Amino acid sequence: MASFISQLKQVFRRLGRAPLFAIVILITVAIGVGANTVIFSVVEGVLLKPLPYKDADRLIGVWYTAPAINIPKINMAEYLYFIDREQSKTLEDIGVYDFLSFHITGGAQPEQVQGLQVTDGTLPILGVRPNIGRLFTQRDDSPNMPQTVILTYGFWQRHFGGDASVVGRPLKLDGAMHEIIGVLPANFEFMDRSDVDVVVPAQID
Repeated sequence: MASFISQLKQVFRRLGRAPLFAIVILITVAIGVGANTVIFSVVEGVLLKPLPYKDADRLIGVWYTAPAINIPKINMAEYLYFIDREQSKTLEDIGVYDFLSFHITGGAQPEQVQGLQVTDGTLPILGVRPNIGRLFTQRDDSPNMPQTVILTYGFWQRHFGGDASVVGRPLKLDGAMHEIIGVLPANFEFMDRSDVDVVVPAQID
């Protein structure tokens, strides 16, 4: 212990003779600690923090990559979705999603909103229950069927004042009329994205 203290004193004496070097070392240490804190926050938030869904321990994420051509993530091919959903013996169900944006028109002024596109099984897999109305069915998710939309709770409050009679009303997204069929609960969050305003069916062909 005495030897360690003696060595520590020598280090500080040497740093005192070279204050600029000491400052650089202290800054480097501070930056290193800050970086580690940020990295841990990301890991804790993304990997260690439990997912806010029912039976979260049974959920898995699947994606495709092409490292040979430097593509870290590839959208699932449509035919693979149907094959996996219909033939998989290990997965209870499969949900496919994508983030996109819409322009809402028909009101006082156009507005850009954040959207989430999902297959009909995605929200039920997460144990999501609508605050009012209903979720998507296979009919909603079928190509060439009438367009439907589900509102997030915040968007519903901001644009419709929490009016429960909103179900059944039209909402124009990118020039196409969508029937409002439901409103999601206030605590709904998808993949750490709290900025989603509307959810639409993927209608994969």
